[in-house]
Amino acid sequence: MKNNSSWCFLYHHDKNEKWSLPVGFANELESQGISLKRKEFHNPLEFKLPNNEYIKKNKITVLLIFYSGYSDYLDKELINFKKQFPKILIINELGDEPQTRPLNYIRAALSDISLSPDYESFLYWKNKGFNCYWFTHWADSKIFYQNNYQDRKILIGTSSGKRKYTSMLKILFRNNFQNKRLRDEENTLFYNNVKIVFQYARWFEITRRIFEASACGCCVITNKLPKEKRLENIFNHNESIIFYENRLSLILEILKLILNPKKIQRIANTASYIVNQNHTVKKRVEFLINEVNKLQKKI
Repeated sequence: MKNNSSWCFLYHHDKNEKWSLPVGFANELESQGISLKRKEFHNPLEFKLPNNEYIKKNKITVLLIFYSGYSDYLDKELINFKKQFPKILIINELGDEPQTRPLNYIRAALSDISLSPDYESFLYWKNKGFNCYWFTHWADSKIFYQNNYQDRKILIGTSSGKRKYTSMLKILFRNNFQNKRLRDEENTLFYNNVKIVFQYARWFEITRRIFEASACGCCVITNKLPKEKRLENIFNHNESIIFYENRLSLILEILKLILNPKKIQRIANTASYIVNQNHTVKKRVEFLINEVNKLQKKI
């Protein structure tokens, strides 16, 4: 996809990690022909937005920011940047909404494009008159993919850490339930050894884990979200995902899956297809470049 603009991408990255979601997004921007200048920061109080010299030298026309935490410093920097460079497009990915929505007003207001993974938050910002898009989570297919030659030995797994129901699942299923906190490709290796991935969204949000585990060929079981979240617009119960409503429902749904291994495989295959067709980093980058092109034509 041809784009002649030059982007500056500011994002938070743990220097101990080889890969992160923003790094994967940056790699894909470059693979799709974007001239990209990366500005990683490790501390939200120790970074600088591009100054006038940097802007002119690199001919920056788009500023993309991925940062989901609280930063009064970032908000103040953005206000000054917008005043100084009103013609540069500002894009903010609004992070872990809905839980971080109260932190995002200034970023959403100053953005030419803001991106929210939460449908209700997207509507909230649109109703404020801001140019926001529903930008659901995705799987970076260069990291999260299915190994068709691997025999899955773990019945139920999760990388969620301590969450509601995890202790119960460990008691009930013992070594058939494994809960591991992993990084980078370790998640892919783990998911490719798991048949059923357990998920509990404590904020009733659509989580990255659903997309990443599905991309790795797992059958995902997650708590049922309100219809307003629009998860059911992406995955359907008993077709590409399993929803549970409470403790008893969770146990019953898992038992039904255990008694029907073909159902596990069918749901996993369908979910993997949906993610790889519609919810990869490639698809998200294509969408964003297209929206930037539309805006730049209006300028």
